[in-house]
Amino acid sequence: MANVRPPAVAGSFYPSDPAELQGMVDTLLEQATALVTPVIPRDVGGKPLRELVALQVPHAGYIYSGVIAAAGYQLLRGLKPKRVVVAGPTHRVGVRGIALSKAAAFATPLGELPVDQAAQSYLEANAELVKFFEPSHEEEHSLEVQLPFLQTVLKGVDFKIVPLAVGDCPPDKVSAALQTLRQLPGEDPSDTLIVISSDLSHYLPYDEARQVDAITLTQALSLEYPLDPRQACGSFAWSGMNRLARKVKLQAELLANANSGDTAGDRNRVVGYSAVAYWKYNLPSSQEGIPDEYGSRFPALARRVLEGAFAEPRKEPQRSVTDFTTGDPVLETLLDAPGAAFVTLTKSGELRGCIGSLAAHRKLGEDIAQNAMAAALEDPRFPPVRFEELSELRIEVSVLSEPRPFDRNPGETEADYLGRLRPGVDGVILRKGYHRATFLPQVWEDLPQVRDFIDHLLRKAGLRPTDFDAEVQLETYQVQAWSE
Repeated sequence: MANVRPPAVAGSFYPSDPAELQGMVDTLLEQATALVTPVIPRDVGGKPLRELVALQVPHAGYIYSGVIAAAGYQLLRGLKPKRVVVAGPTHRVGVRGIALSKAAAFATPLGELPVDQAAQSYLEANAELVKFFEPSHEEEHSLEVQLPFLQTVLKGVDFKIVPLAVGDCPPDKVSAALQTLRQLPGEDPSDTLIVISSDLSHYLPYDEARQVDAITLTQALSLEYPLDPRQACGSFAWSGMNRLARKVKLQAELLANANSGDTAGDRNRVVGYSAVAYWKYNLPSSQEGIPDEYGSRFPALARRVLEGAFAEPRKEPQRSVTDFTTGDPVLETLLDAPGAAFVTLTKSGELRGCIGSLAAHRKLGEDIAQNAMAAALEDPRFPPVRFEELSELRIEVSVLSEPRPFDRNPGETEADYLGRLRPGVDGVILRKGYHRATFLPQVWEDLPQVRDFIDHLLRKAGLRPTDFDAEVQLETYQVQAWSE
């Protein structure tokens, strides 16, 4: 292939012999798998609940940082991106902004990786401070050392690279460039994977480096930016990634970190390394509902709301919405999405309060919190729950599907119409004029006969059984319910 950028640091940062290099990369990946093996949670239909969007990995010689880099690269196995954007700092020839390369491919001892020139041309035309500037690429190692890992973990995948040599460039411009590459016309954002090449602190004593790097990683995992160049060699690219992560709501996860004093150097002057994964968390498919492993935690969250409200015994509780910080990104994603829930309180098997929402009008976590408080304090059928009762209560949380009209078919008799209700499955909303009431599917346990179920629902709405006529409108919904 003409116009190939040859390897510049083969034989120094990594072996120049292809067999030796391949063996080293394979060994590093094997060591990394034993070091950390992140789990990809899936919903009941097998759909992944998180997908990898980006990695931050180091760029030192493989004997120093290779195993930390491998901790990130092992996550790429099984992925099939169309392109991998590799963004790192300029050590030899600086640039104001972001430098592209006109090379048709970048070579390593393992072969050549084609450059996505079409994507680069689109980026140059649609992003600020981006230009073709070959000198920044000619001897730069921060991008090159990533390529043998990509050639190994993505072997057999037809992908191209977009090498970005990031000089002094504001986070918003780097973020915009990365987002532009994720939004190429006619493509899905998942077609593009991002690799940020950055080390941590440089040449500090071991203990001081650990302290400085711990602060940097705390900031990075909180998606703070800008990072100071003294904190990270690659701070400009990394800061842009964090800005993008905030914008598109990614979660950062630390996979591994160490420094050269832990791997192959002395501890007087060390360089820090880390591997961070950036995940996009997906809600479970609406057809499959909420996985039990997450829904089963809802009652405990509702109890936490009540315990917080009753923190001062025998004093009037104050209504509050818990922030539901759980430490579990999937659970927090579920709670942050719109949802409708009922909270039911029972005591010694008897109803003690039940309040809920029939339609999603706020975040699910907020709905659970508000309805837990309302069930305890505002159900007109019962006196407010007392502090002394909390330990005796059993909490059930039901999450509702969207209600659907339950219409009569032309010429259908009342018996046939009601006979289409599914006991134990359908929750029912009854409306007539300004009268309205609902029964959760759980009520079928006490009222298994359809006519009894409807008659009691009419009474709950302030109507008589004889008021069931053509003006009555029914809606049905289903629930997922979890109890303590």
